[in-house]
Amino acid sequence: MSAPKAIIQMLLTGTRIVSRAFGDAYRQAAAIDSAAARAAAGNMKAASDGDKMTKASGLTVDESTKILNLDDVNNREEMMKKFEHLFEANDPKKGGSHYLQSKVIRARERIEMHWAQEKLLAEQAKAAEMAEAKEATDKPKNEPLDKK
Repeated sequence: MSAPKAIIQMLLTGTRIVSRAFGDAYRQAAAIDSAAARAAAGNMKAASDGDKMTKASGLTVDESTKILNLDDVNNREEMMKKFEHLFEANDPKKGGSHYLQSKVIRARERIEMHWAQEKLLAEQAKAAEMAEAKEATDKPKNEPLDKK
């Protein structure tokens, strides 16, 4: 076998090996991406189960409390203190991360959305109680029995 023929054969063999490796790597990456997307969609569905605010903000209340390092989601004063501290600490002008700063903002917004939802639910429950109480007072106490 001549030298040029051997070199060409080695190049062809090497090219086939590299192209197969790239093909396999691409298929594996595509499979991992699709599995990760399915898992993320499943986790989001499990976490929210119809929670439109979680879908809109991309964060659950639990994730937001972890981002802001809160013990109690209903402690407004603590939330604002920690938000302001983390917002300033991640200021890009001071060498912080814009990404982290935006996560802190989204966490605050999600908790405020939670507060608004809780307030609305409380108002709805109060209105339902008042309607039931009014209905109970509007009914006559002693209804006569039907006579046949």
